[in-house]
Amino acid sequence: MEAWYRKVATAIFTPIEQKITLYPAEDRFSGPRPAVLVLPGGGFRELTSHEGEGYARWLSGLGLHAFVLSYRLLPERFPAPLEDARAALEHIRGGGHGLDVGPVGVIGSSAGGHLAGLLMTGRVLSVEEGVTDPPRPDFGILAYALADFDLVPPPVVAHLLGDLLPLKDELSPARHVDASVCPAFVWATAQDPPGLPNALEWARALAAAGVPVELHVYPDGGHGIGLADGVAYGDTPHPSVAHVPHTASWTTACAAWLRQGGFLVD
Repeated sequence: MEAWYRKVATAIFTPIEQKITLYPAEDRFSGPRPAVLVLPGGGFRELTSHEGEGYARWLSGLGLHAFVLSYRLLPERFPAPLEDARAALEHIRGGGHGLDVGPVGVIGSSAGGHLAGLLMTGRVLSVEEGVTDPPRPDFGILAYALADFDLVPPPVVAHLLGDLLPLKDELSPARHVDASVCPAFVWATAQDPPGLPNALEWARALAAAGVPVELHVYPDGGHGIGLADGVAYGDTPHPSVAHVPHTASWTTACAAWLRQGGFLVD
């Protein structure tokens, strides 16, 4: 096991850190490094490892510190997962992990992308009290991320929100985009019924607000494919794991976007 990865097992955690698995930038990188809060997808029912550990290993190899968050899932509902994400973002910036951190971004897939979007817009829900200035990321990477609940089948929305269904619009992050939102890299595939319209809506809302956005739509691959490299994690491969070589090139495009935006310097 590589030395950089051993740091995952030896980290000492405080309460919010108990929900975080840390993958520092590989040892060949020195000095301040950008960090990314990783929010796996899974429909708020599970946290998929290929969108958690998989992303973290990729980011670490690029020279970014990756913090994979195990946010609260159903039956707990909002604002619980959003509270976890905010606390994780504050922890990354706070420095208690002992790393020298530069810009702090967020990456989220599907439901995790929905959560990332709420962080990016700084949305404070009407069911929250005492939240006035929530932390926000410096850049966002949105993989087939939920943008607007009106672009999701109503039965799915009802299941996800339950008694919070009247907050559907509040919980649709693309409705709250303004010029203060961080730059974003957005991607989905043409074969992903929920992912494609939501990615297009993200791009539309960001561009309309004058926020720098890069959008990629790949022809092949379904929902939840993560890195699209076919690599599974854990004892049982997730059914959405697939190897789609052209779609897998999104990571190369994203790395170029990070460098072009000045977030990542080799």
